Amino acid sequence: ALGLPQESAAPAAGAELTWTVPAGWATETPSSEMRKAQYAIPAAAGDAEGGQCAVFYFGPGQGGDIRSNVDRWATQFTGPGGHPTPAITETMVGGRKVLKVTMEGTYNASTMTGGDAVPKPGTLLLGAIVEGPDSNWFFKCTGPAKTMQEHRKEFDALVESVRFS
Repeated sequence: ALGLPQESAAPAAGAELTWTVPAGWATETPSSEMRKAQYAIPAAAGDAEGGQCAVFYFGPGQGGDIRSNVDRWATQFTGPGGHPTPAITETMVGGRKVLKVTMEGTYNASTMTGGDAVPKPGTLLLGAIVEGPDSNWFFKCTGPAKTMQEHRKEFDALVESVRFS
């Protein structure tokens, strides 16, 4: 079913989270055990590489609170004058609170969670933290700014599709 959105689900102790993967995003084998799913996002014209979207769930009561995770994501970015301030919006999806996070700068991925150690200037992060019944779920998508802007509507649609069973 090439080009059609696909359903994806990751097992969780208390509740199962499902979402619709955007058409054109390729499902990859997660690069770390902390990742429940991982997708390759096609590069925009002119960008040397595409983006990546990783979904994290650490288990009941694990993974830390929303604020500390947003702060950790911010420390992985540098820009003029230090770490950029993330743009944060709060919304409700499927009856759950979701925090959407956006920031741009030079990305220094955490190798601990399966990232690449090479600093990547001009990276845009599109993130979402979904408040779960037993722990939060994290959608962290990064890539060249042009590529991520081109796929922003798809990211938003993915977030809007999130449901607990």
